[in-house]
Amino acid sequence: MAKRPVYRLQTLYDMREKEKDKAEEAYAEAKRKVAVEQKKLDDMKAHLQDMIQARQNRRIEYAEKMRTGELTIAQITGNDRHIERMKNEESAYEVEISRQAEAVKEKEGEAEIAKEEMIKATQEFKALEKHKEKWLKQVKRELMLKEEEEVEDIAQAQYFARMLENREEK
Repeated sequence: MAKRPVYRLQTLYDMREKEKDKAEEAYAEAKRKVAVEQKKLDDMKAHLQDMIQARQNRRIEYAEKMRTGELTIAQITGNDRHIERMKNEESAYEVEISRQAEAVKEKEGEAEIAKEEMIKATQEFKALEKHKEKWLKQVKRELMLKEEEEVEDIAQAQYFARMLENREEK
């Protein structure tokens, strides 16, 4: 049996396959980073809601104490400053949230770039894979034709050998 020929683009095929795998891993990592940043953003938004709720609860508490007359004017002023300070903390935290939202968008952009690179690498690999499949079909076809020719040659040789035997016997 004839030795099967080596695919002449095998090195390129292996390189493209590695590039495709590497691009897929990079995309998966980028998506993981997006998820981490998004979780951080969601946690920050939840914390902001907790801060707002705490301020509102404090305001209700101070209003109740003021209504019952438990507070002095100095305490009322201090409470107003405390509520204002809580508002300022919320505003500062909203700035941090907007920075985190930008970080999420940046990571999403990186993930999109990684996705495009993965698609490109996959397309290049698929094209080469298709080429290799066609080449394999061609090789198989050529091997079958060669084998058929060999079988035909053997059959022909056997036929002529029998013919010679028949002539010699007569």
